Amino acid sequence: MYMFLPFLIALVIIATVITGKKKLTYTLWFVLLIITVFWFKYHATDALNLSF
Repeated sequence: MYMFLPFLIALVIIATVITGKKKLTYTLWFVLLIITVFWFKYHATDALNLSF
């Protein structure tokens, strides 16, 4: 999967904060939240294949 995607969106959010685009900032923050929750659910529900 594209693990850089949340970081890229966070960088774009920082740019929108600096430029003062408030509505776009909130929209991107919500998208980032959804992607982060999806990634957590995807990785937290898989069984760990550990062998020591």
